Amino acid sequence: MSIVKNKPRIYGLTGGIASGKSTSSKFFKDKGVSVFDSDAFVKSLWSENLELIETVNKKYNLDMKTKEGRSGLAQIIFNNDLERVYINSLVHPLVFSQIEEWLETKKDEDFVIIDMPLLFETGYESRVDKTIVIYTTKKMQINRLMKRDNLTQDEAKKRIKAQIDLKSKAKMGNFVIRNTKSYDHFYNQLELLYGGLVDESWF
Repeated sequence: MSIVKNKPRIYGLTGGIASGKSTSSKFFKDKGVSVFDSDAFVKSLWSENLELIETVNKKYNLDMKTKEGRSGLAQIIFNNDLERVYINSLVHPLVFSQIEEWLETKKDEDFVIIDMPLLFETGYESRVDKTIVIYTTKKMQINRLMKRDNLTQDEAKKRIKAQIDLKSKAKMGNFVIRNTKSYDHFYNQLELLYGGLVDESWF
């Protein structure tokens, strides 16, 4: 008797800040793969979830609907470990709940991808079938982050430090895509991975 695999297969896509994860996510979306974008959902929470907005406003006196408010919260999160844990305790359950609802609508698909920066940090890797880690060097992370978000080197390092080191994530991942050379090299690796996921040869 053959064993029928559960559908869809769920892959967790993660990496470090400014590692190339968003580029990878877009690559899969362009291929027609259903991708849950955790970053985008969290961003929507800060403009739509009134209970969350009010909670943060009362505690920190920050208006999360403004750029200044969001910037102020970022400063708190990346400069205070306890405050970061507190904010995450408010946000993560909402993300997990939304993912479960989303998965209910994807039962007919062969595989889906959950794009989550803090996949390992939250322990969510236990809820996916296999993990994909986008890897780059810390030096490249710092340089990209400084350029992308107009940060100082110290600010960039604090944001990177708030996540598990990429070398450690790479050791924990089932598939590791290196983004340390040219874009074409990076893209070709994603193509190879996509081919393996489609025909299940790497499942």
